[in-house]
Order: sequence, then structure tokens, then C-alpha cells
Amino acid sequence: MGRNERWLYLILAGVVTLWGLNVVMVKYLTTFPPLYVAAIRMTVAGVCLSPILWTYRRQLKLNAIDWLLLAGVGASSIALHQITLAAGVQDTSAGNASLILGLNPLATALLAMVFLGEAMSWRKAVGIAVGFSGVLVVVLTQHGAIAVNGWGDVIMFASMLMYVTGGLLIRKLTTRGVPVLLVTAVSQMFGVVFLWGAALYAEPISYYVSLEVTPFQWLVILVSGCLATALGSVGWNYGIRHLGASRTAVFLNGMPLASLFFAALFLNERLQLLHLFALVMIVTGVYLGSRQVSKRQLWGAANKQT
Repeated sequence: MGRNERWLYLILAGVVTLWGLNVVMVKYLTTFPPLYVAAIRMTVAGVCLSPILWTYRRQLKLNAIDWLLLAGVGASSIALHQITLAAGVQDTSAGNASLILGLNPLATALLAMVFLGEAMSWRKAVGIAVGFSGVLVVVLTQHGAIAVNGWGDVIMFASMLMYVTGGLLIRKLTTRGVPVLLVTAVSQMFGVVFLWGAALYAEPISYYVSLEVTPFQWLVILVSGCLATALGSVGWNYGIRHLGASRTAVFLNGMPLASLFFAALFLNERLQLLHLFALVMIVTGVYLGSRQVSKRQLWGAANKQT
């Protein structure tokens, strides 16, 4: 593993840690309508990312396909992911939601192999399986038994697929030569427009203006938008650019455990010794699933040699 790759791993670990903290912050903001919180958070992130648009203003002359792909990222991994996430968690358990979202690395690896030609190896497959097993340990110890919850689970599965789709589109854009920072900023702006459209469709602007937000709640929204969403998106998309969609997605297995630790720190939720075992499993899964593999290890390598 080279020095640059180690830095990428540290960046992605930091992003996942921020996103784990973000789950706790969003949970704190559940007194507000989910669409309102998502639209406000994404708007704050958009403001933080707006200087990128000025920096790359000369590279905004993109072709129609690039603009369509950017709109697709904003619609899928930002707007539709947030909308389906808000709808899904209302009709399913937190445990089910965590497990379904934990399928992200597997779905990303399979779809990236089909649509982007990214390599699948036994090492990556084992890493995904071990990491997801760690997520399963976290969910079962935190939420108990898992049961099918009908449409709520279906919506959560759609939410997971929306995020995966966005990651694949980001990878496609970066391979087409669009700078990763520009992808992050422009797709964020598209997502903000789509989210506010959905929020205003659900309730009139007068309803949102009438909501009372305390200074501390605004601070949480700012931290969530600036750090977790804006800074986190830059780091994550940078990882997709250099490692690929499937190798980057493996790091998402660490988010449920990070959320659990922050919930214990700030919300006094209980930690168990078994969570240490889950941490070892997740770290092992990330190590196996994110390592670069040689051509001899690739599935389908025999076909390439013929």
C-alpha cells in the first residue's frame, strides 16, 4: 500500500466517522419535519461548497451528457436518497434500516462490475461479507431481532440504491475528466433545488418560516451541513475518484459502529463488549475489501487471457 493510498484510507475513515456523528445530529433534529431538515442541511452544504464553483468557473462549460450525469447525482444520491430515507424510517425499524443501508458495499460492487467494469475479486467479496457481518452484530445488539416490515423495508432498499446510483455516476463523471470538486459542488446544487422542490410541495413556505429553531439547533444544522455533508462529500467523492466506487463503498460498513459510539457519548446509549468484536470484523472487512488486487485474483481473469 502506497503513501497516497494510506492517506485516502485515513480520509475515508474520517468521512465515515463524521457521517456516524451526523446520524446522532440528525436524530437530535427529529423534532422538525424530515424534508425541512434535509433541505436546510443540504443548503448549508451548498453554501459551503459554492466557492468551488468560482474556482472552477472556466471548467463549467461541460457538454450535455456531463450536465445530465451531474443532475443525476443530485437527484439520486442527494435528493431521492434523503426523501426515501425520511419516508422509509417512518415505516420500518432502526435495525432494519441500518442493515439495508449496510448492503451498500455489496450493491455497489456488483453494479460497478456490471456497468463500470470495476474488478471483483474473492478478497473484495470476503471483505464485504465480513464487514456486513460486523454491521449485523451492531444492529442485533442495539435493536434486537430483525423482522420484515413491508413497504418500509422496500423504501429503505430504494434509498440505498439511490445512494449507490449516485456513486456510480460520480465515478463515471470523474473518468470523463470532470474534476471531483466540481462534481461535488454542482451535484450538491442540483440536490438542493430538488429537495426544496419536494419540501415546498409537501408544505407551503409559510409553514417552514413559522418553525422555531433555537441557536443550538442552528449550530447543529451548521455543523451537520458544513462538516458532515460538505466536507464529507468532498472526501468521499475524492475516494471514489481514486479507488473506484466499490472499494470506497466498503468503508460505509464503519458508519453504524461510529454512530453507536457517538450515541453512547452524547445520548448515553449503551455499549457492549461485543461491539469491540464488531469493530474488529468491520476493520478487517474494510482492509480486505478496499485493497487493490492483482489481475490473477480477478473474477473473470481467465476470460481476459483467452
